[in-house]
Amino acid sequence: MFDEIAPSYDRLNHLFTARSDIIWRRKIVSELKKKEIKFSNIVDLASGTGDLTLELLKLDPEKICAIDISKKMLELQRLKISDERLELIQAEASSMPFEDESIDLITIGFGVRNFENLNESFTEIHRVLKPGGYLVIIEMFKAEKISSRIFNFYFSKIMPFLGNKLSKSKTAYNYLSDSVQNFLTVPEFTGICIKNGFTLEKSVNNFIGVVNSVYLRKFS
Repeated sequence: MFDEIAPSYDRLNHLFTARSDIIWRRKIVSELKKKEIKFSNIVDLASGTGDLTLELLKLDPEKICAIDISKKMLELQRLKISDERLELIQAEASSMPFEDESIDLITIGFGVRNFENLNESFTEIHRVLKPGGYLVIIEMFKAEKISSRIFNFYFSKIMPFLGNKLSKSKTAYNYLSDSVQNFLTVPEFTGICIKNGFTLEKSVNNFIGVVNSVYLRKFS
């Protein structure tokens, strides 16, 4: 499915968020810069075509690995980003080719709700992160507030119709819509993270309680 929509993925993300997705990613990098920590080794997990990867290069890492299950997404990322510090890897979140406690920062941009097994993936993330390492996730979560009803109508009806039509896919954007409706709330999600050995530093509501950035840290 992700190979199918890869050619139109960036364009539709920017369209459906009125380009706010660009701002949200930049805010993550700005927040990380405030910590005055050297993030030498970074992994952008479920990196897609590399929009967040590109922003993370502003942290001046020694190496950054972009991981995704979609070969086509990674091929497009290779065309987008030319940087000798970048390595592209096709792999699952639950099986990353890194040594224990070797990564300073892992990010996941709009991909964690697609993981087949959250607990297995978080166990693997915990394994490769250094003690005190950061896990930063921006995602669409299930919102509990009434204010999200208008968005739910847009996201469940209008966006799938336009997304499927513009991407020339029959069902891909129905799946993306359903994956949000069937996902967790922010408190439910952070509860799973805490059970898997992470501390919650903060969560940021980017858009009506649906799009949130979650900042986590591995126990030292």
